[in-house]
Parts: sequence; structure tokens; C-alpha cells
Amino acid sequence: MSKEAFRQAGSFFADTVEKITSSQWDESALGVWNVRDLVGHTSASLGRVAEFSKQRADKVDIASAAQHYHVSLAAQGINDAIADRGREAGQELGDEIAATIRTSLNKALTALDAVPDGTIIAYPNGGIKLEHYLETRVLELTVHTLDILAATGIEVEPPREALSCTLHLLADLAVDSGYGGQLALLATGRGVIADRFSVLG
Repeated sequence: MSKEAFRQAGSFFADTVEKITSSQWDESALGVWNVRDLVGHTSASLGRVAEFSKQRADKVDIASAAQHYHVSLAAQGINDAIADRGREAGQELGDEIAATIRTSLNKALTALDAVPDGTIIAYPNGGIKLEHYLETRVLELTVHTLDILAATGIEVEPPREALSCTLHLLADLAVDSGYGGQLALLATGRGVIADRFSVLG
């Protein structure tokens, strides 16, 4: 399921980027990022899958997709670092952004085709099962593509499996972060919570 969800999420992202017009790249998108920065940050998930799927670990250090976020986002100053890397990634996309994204997606999918399910891959946080790492990339690609749609006014329907995978992981994160009850209320139409919250911390 994770591989198919990743394939859908990557295509959702690439298809959306192809619809961005030349006048929209410098428009505000998310926090300190403009559209180009946001696309750059999102595209990093494709490159990481292509890279990390070729690396092997002997044991599991990160036992779930949710734990990946707990570890990755724990470092002091991480939000500023992520913002800076997003801007850098946006600049590295060059002038043919849509073509660059499509090429990156194809490389990631080709790399995944060579990796059996259950493989433990090595990445900066340690060993993690491929399917768990893919769940984190599906979330990144899906949520940030939704951010791009909101910033540009483009209309593309999110794919079912990618969205389902994203929502399952967000539910796990909500429970871990203490926001599970609030999320359950929001999801069942029981009013709007006054204070904004994020299950990512």
C-alpha cells in the first residue's frame, strides 16, 4: 500500500506543479515560503526516496512513521533549518521546474521498484522499514501539494490512497501529541476549536 500511495502522492505533486503559471512562483505560499520555496521543499521527498531506498541498515532504530516525526522534529531550531533548506531547494530547481520534478519522481519510482517490501533502509535517523519511511513521504507530498493548491488556486483532486495514508499517519501523530480528542471532534463536525494546533508539534 505504501508504494502505491507514494506513487499517487508523487504524481499528485508533479501534476500540480505542471499547472503553476510563471507569475505564481514568487507568490506567498506557506509561512516564510513563496510557491517556489514550497515546491522545492516538497520535491526533496522525491530525492530522498531515490537516495535512501538504495541504502541498507542491519536493524530498525525508528519503529514507525510517527516516530520518524518525533525524532526529526525534536532538534532545537529545526523549523528555521527546514525553512532555509526549503529556500535552497527552490533555487536548485532551476528554470524548468516541472520537468525537474517529473524527472525526480521517475527516479524515485525506479529506485523503489528495485526494493522488496520489508527492507530496512538507512537514513540520517537510523534504520527504518521502507514502508514506514514511505508513509512519511506520502504525508509530506500530499499535505504540501494541498498547500500549493491553496496558494495558487489550482484545482486537482488528491488521490485516494495517498490521502488515506496521510490521514492514518496524522491520526497516529494526533494521539501521540495529545490532540487525538480534538481531531476526533473536528472530524465529526463538533465545532471548531478556537486555538489552532498541529499534530506535528
